[in-house]
Amino acid sequence: MKKIGLGLTLLSLLLYFGARWLPENQPTVLPPATEEPPAASAPEAASPSSFLEPKRMVKEHTFKTGDSLFGVLSVLGVSHGEMLHIVQAAKKFYDLRKIIPGQKIQVILEEAPLGVGMLVYQIDPFRALKLERADGGFHAIEEKITLDRDVVNRRGVITDTLFDSARRAGVPPEVVLDLSDIFAWDVDFSTEIQEGDEFHIVYEVFKKAGEIVRTGRVLAAEIVNQGNAYRAYYFSQAGEKGDYFDEKGSSLKKAFLKSPLRYRYISSGFTTRRFHPVLKINRPHLGIDFAAPYGTPVMAASGGTVTFVGWNGGHGKAVIIQHRNGYSTLYGHLSAYGDGMRVGKRVDQGDVVGRVGSTGLSTGPHLHYTLMKNGKPIDPKNADVVRGDPLPKAGQAQFTERVEEMNRYLDAEQKGEDRT
Repeated sequence: MKKIGLGLTLLSLLLYFGARWLPENQPTVLPPATEEPPAASAPEAASPSSFLEPKRMVKEHTFKTGDSLFGVLSVLGVSHGEMLHIVQAAKKFYDLRKIIPGQKIQVILEEAPLGVGMLVYQIDPFRALKLERADGGFHAIEEKITLDRDVVNRRGVITDTLFDSARRAGVPPEVVLDLSDIFAWDVDFSTEIQEGDEFHIVYEVFKKAGEIVRTGRVLAAEIVNQGNAYRAYYFSQAGEKGDYFDEKGSSLKKAFLKSPLRYRYISSGFTTRRFHPVLKINRPHLGIDFAAPYGTPVMAASGGTVTFVGWNGGHGKAVIIQHRNGYSTLYGHLSAYGDGMRVGKRVDQGDVVGRVGSTGLSTGPHLHYTLMKNGKPIDPKNADVVRGDPLPKAGQAQFTERVEEMNRYLDAEQKGEDRT
């Protein structure tokens, strides 16, 4: 009886679980054709360690004086090994170790164990260096930064110096210096500027995200000096170097600069009789002495060939340059010569030939400047020198259009805003 009871129990269990495991013997019922198929069930949320892309973290830094590349990268989370690979990959375009204060670096860190995914370094306002992880190292490319161009229109009245008055009007320092260079052949900004003179300047600026990142070229300008108005217009033809011209298309450049340096004042002028401060006697002073700080750059007054470099008696360290049409110039009392200055060297107008000093018979730092015609000293203020080459006739029509365009700026009332 016990065996029969045990057998019945096992048979009951087998039938119960067998029915659970076997498929039901029921016909399949299809849904109507017009019904949408049942929606798929939503997948389970993946964990951070699943198949999703690694998380990224962006870190930025603006370099300051005293920063080191490796020190900054370490703070940003870059490993030493990655630093070496990054510097090596960037070498083709830029030495990242030569950091510049104010420049920015951006690091994109991916979740461990990948580390740095991308690094971007702003080389200058126009270029950025991008390094991306590739093939166990980094691949570097240089990208151009797109900037927006605007035109700025500024004017003002000179109450002290051109530089200070223009700065108060919102003109950047580098643009003020460009302005003085443009009119260097017509106005001596060290001595001839007077209170009440006026300036007007139209120049380019380049912006990124609405912020000015650099200034561009001066497009047009006007100086009213002692009642005399001088205007300048920048113009270039396709494939040629641009220059500044007056309204008639005449080049503003002359054969000689009005002064070969930025000086404080003229300590001695051109005269046939002057009491020499060292020799204590009256003697001719056949040149001009420009008082200027020690080390001030001295520029070639005109293009030519260097014929003398060395000690020149009372003039101390001196340079002599031979120019066209029988002209020559002497630069004396120098403290040092310009880079590569030697006999036979060709120089262009504005090249640095030396620096202000007090060598020779001198009581203080200044430049002695002599202009000669066929070996005879002449007064630079009375020298009969011609302007540079005029605008070619082929460009006259285009130049006239440019003058009309720029005059709309120069003749406009100052409204305080930039014009584009």
